[in-house]
Amino acid sequence: MNSHFKFFQKFIAAPYLLALLGLLLPMFNISCAEQVIAEPTFYELANGLDLETALKEPAAGYVQKLSESNPKALDRYREVIPTFPKLQEFHFLYGVVGALVLASIFAWLAQFGYYASLGSLLMGILSMVAMWAFLGQVAKICNQIGMNVLAVEPATGIYCASFLILIGTAMNLASIIRPILTEYKAKKAAKK
Repeated sequence: MNSHFKFFQKFIAAPYLLALLGLLLPMFNISCAEQVIAEPTFYELANGLDLETALKEPAAGYVQKLSESNPKALDRYREVIPTFPKLQEFHFLYGVVGALVLASIFAWLAQFGYYASLGSLLMGILSMVAMWAFLGQVAKICNQIGMNVLAVEPATGIYCASFLILIGTAMNLASIIRPILTEYKAKKAAKK
């Protein structure tokens, strides 16, 4: 194998590690009547989000008035979110972080044998699917509490992380396919 390809293999882990930084950006936007009222990051969601402090106006004022003037009205929300106005901790999201770390470790090990690239590829894709599935669950929760005016849309964090994971996936595929093609060309040249 040539030195350029070995140099390329050393950097396959980088997109997965950078995806961890992308998760510091807002994961999704929650908007009400075209106005963004919350932009939680991945790590805020994993540690439990306090809606009284995370919501922007006018939603924050609405929740505060509701809890002061009519605490019984919050029971409707507590049927779906038992700790409302605080969201429970979503510790399973740290599994996505773990998958990205494993993807980068396997990608780094791929320079010693391309089978580790398969593990990296799998961990990267699973982490991306888990993030988008969680986004779908948040939209479902908003519908379950009867707030049809709320819209949940992906934000820069999930797009950034997904884009970097796709770059890592492409780099992994290249590191898997390149040795196979090189071996095929060598066999073909040997037959001539």
